[in-house]
Amino acid sequence: MKNNFSYSWRAYLIYIFLGISLFILVFRIVSLKYIEGDFLTSKGKIMLKTSRSIPAIRGSILDRNNFPLAVSINQYDLYALKEFSEEDFKKLRNLLLLNKDFLDIKKLNKKTLIFSNLNFSQYENVKSLKLSSIEIEVIQKRYYPLGEQAATLVGFSGKDGFGLEGLENILDSELSGEAGEEIIYRNASRRSQITKEAIQGLDKKLTIDSRIQFYAYKHLSNYIQANNARGGSAIVLDNISGEILAIASFPSYNPNSPQRKITRNRALIDAFEPGSIIKPLAAAKGIEMGIISKNKVINTSPGFINLSGRTISDPKNYKNITVSEVIAKSSQVGASKLALLIGIDGLITGYKEFGLAKPPNIFFPGIAYGVINSRENISDHEVASVGFGYSMTASSLQLAQAYSVFANEGYLKNFKLFIDNFDSSYKQRIIRSDTAEDILDSLKLVISDGTGSLAKLKNFKVAGKTGTSHKASPKGGYDQSKYIASFAGIAPLKSKRLTIFVSIDEPGLNNYSGGSIAAPLFAAIASDVLSYLDE
Repeated sequence: MKNNFSYSWRAYLIYIFLGISLFILVFRIVSLKYIEGDFLTSKGKIMLKTSRSIPAIRGSILDRNNFPLAVSINQYDLYALKEFSEEDFKKLRNLLLLNKDFLDIKKLNKKTLIFSNLNFSQYENVKSLKLSSIEIEVIQKRYYPLGEQAATLVGFSGKDGFGLEGLENILDSELSGEAGEEIIYRNASRRSQITKEAIQGLDKKLTIDSRIQFYAYKHLSNYIQANNARGGSAIVLDNISGEILAIASFPSYNPNSPQRKITRNRALIDAFEPGSIIKPLAAAKGIEMGIISKNKVINTSPGFINLSGRTISDPKNYKNITVSEVIAKSSQVGASKLALLIGIDGLITGYKEFGLAKPPNIFFPGIAYGVINSRENISDHEVASVGFGYSMTASSLQLAQAYSVFANEGYLKNFKLFIDNFDSSYKQRIIRSDTAEDILDSLKLVISDGTGSLAKLKNFKVAGKTGTSHKASPKGGYDQSKYIASFAGIAPLKSKRLTIFVSIDEPGLNNYSGGSIAAPLFAAIASDVLSYLDE
């Protein structure tokens, strides 16, 4: 009996244990199925798939003829995953015809780059293999076909796709587009599923003509280097359409090089004392006020004038000369007397009407707009200085736009840099058409009988004005060994289509005047551009 009882007790204990175990097992199954099921399912999905951003293709920057100034090219990097084998490597090597003979498979304990910069054809061929042991990542490379010719205008974008300089920077939000998203399943198929399509960035079309940009940059860089100058700028405007055809600046940089050394756009960012370039603007205001005419005689004898204890002089005594001859011979004495007749208020008003000392109509990082000395109790010498282009600053763009007024019969246009839906740029009359014609006649005289004879063209008649100004010294006053030479010209006179402005900063002392180096630079650019336009 005792043994039977002992046996029965042990059997019950085993049955109880088995029952409890069965209950726990059933409870766990039910729990996994109904209580933790959703959590475990989502966890499993997370482990089996991963999401990846699809970069949007950055919009292109194009010239007026749809030539690309900045364009994005897709390239592809090939990565090996943990399960990558020697056999997989051989297939890829043979398919891509690459010179890589050996790959240490043992070192591939994580995602590893094995081939980079594949083109689209190679990318398609690799995809056709349907290998689960590899992954392909799309990389955008930004390319600038004009290189340094347009770098200071177009700028560049960084590896992350954001615009860092120039137009790439200010147009970044429009060029960038919107990134998409895709899911990649971590299984044998390596299947991907796009959950959000990428939206490509907008293309932006400029008024710039790449051929004219090339001519402007080529001649500008050649003249600066030939004259041992520090730098310079060149701008070409289409007076008829109100569009900017070229903005060149030197020195420049290669935007395609990772080792690029950034330089500024001198045509848009630098404001300088223009010197004698300003005299036709002052004369135009005097004519508008009824104070002078182009034929009014100014007595410049004895070749100098004393104002506020300071002497202003000409290279020689021009004696009695007309206002037109004051411009043609670039007489400082004559310009000083004109400035005193007009007065500082008239000069400031006139210059601002021409667009000086005001923000330009185009937006560009750090763009300059210059200043004019307008302090109270200004001396006669300072008024005279403003009359011949000192005690004030302006940019190359502003001066080019100001000179276009004489080609556009007295209208100042807001020259465009971007092609949009508007047929023509905004324009405002600032001087009468006969005043514009009077000044244009004076500018013709500069070429035929004045300081701008080297601006003459063989097949076209042109008009323009030279400028030579001393640069300010850090110690105060002006540095007698540093100059800015400039020339503003209108060509050809038959259509008056183009205004071209050039400036050269700190040319060598052997050849530094606007007439000797800026005028022939204008002629070189104008000759090529007019031949290209078939004027």
